[in-house]
Amino acid sequence: MVIDQILNAVVPGRAARQARQRDDTKLDGELNDSFPTSDPLSVVQPGSGITGAEVKPSELSPSQKAKAGTTKAN
Repeated sequence: MVIDQILNAVVPGRAARQARQRDDTKLDGELNDSFPTSDPLSVVQPGSGITGAEVKPSELSPSQKAKAGTTKAN
């Protein structure tokens, strides 16, 4: 450690380069650790749009009955 302090005092910019390298290494490690959560969200979520089996109703709803009655009269 004493050698690093002496070299940092003698070699111009050495301390700044080492600090930048430590920061870059730390950032790279943090990015690697966060990889799964750094992926963009999917546009379509799994299971969206699937509502189950399509079943035809056994009889018309009241609004469908009213609509069917008005169209027959016209």
